[in-house]
Amino acid sequence: MKIKWHNTIDSTFSAMEVAKSQLSDKEVWAARFQTAGRGQRGNVWCSEEGANLTFTIFFVPDQLRACDQFRLCQAISLGVCSYLAAKGIDARIKWPNDIYVADKKICGMLIEHTVAGGMIKNSIAGIGINLNQTDFGAGAPNPTSVKMLTGTTLVPEDELPLVLEAIFNEYDNCSEATAVRYKELLYLKETPHTFTVAATSQPLEGRITDVGEDGRLCITATDGSQHLFAFKEIIY
Repeated sequence: MKIKWHNTIDSTFSAMEVAKSQLSDKEVWAARFQTAGRGQRGNVWCSEEGANLTFTIFFVPDQLRACDQFRLCQAISLGVCSYLAAKGIDARIKWPNDIYVADKKICGMLIEHTVAGGMIKNSIAGIGINLNQTDFGAGAPNPTSVKMLTGTTLVPEDELPLVLEAIFNEYDNCSEATAVRYKELLYLKETPHTFTVAATSQPLEGRITDVGEDGRLCITATDGSQHLFAFKEIIY
């Protein structure tokens, strides 16, 4: 397990993007403080210095087709949930890969792929897990952390190998069962909810019923009709 710790860096994700031609499978860069951490939808991931886990993993998948890229998202999400379960925390996956406890976010991810010839050449997964932070300010509307949930203060350098072990176990043993377990842990699955269609800003009353192999979310409306959404097409 190759881990490179940075005391301060703008973003481990951005740094790995620049250096990816020199990286090997499962290489990990972690930071005690990021000055410009990256999140989904162009958001900035803000983390208190030395309090949490902010790290990026470089993957070189073996014969993973581009059309099957969502398998990596499933494996990483399940790995984080497994790590949290070992801490006594019952976590759920808010599609596609945010990790929630009840209605609060404890982990966020950003995953990007390089494709060549219809295959995944490499993938970069940036992950932030709230460990010890308890004050997030007004910019984070629904955060929680391991300390807030358990009262325990953790050492990030000690916890990272445990998280990686859980993630790599899922990654190395990815199968059809991975997709099944991912669906079982979906946040709000089969729960009536009001969603917002991004393109029209219109509400959609329904419930999450499935996730396709291509990663699209299936919402069954109250009238029984089914609607498929790709990432960023539905808000909830």
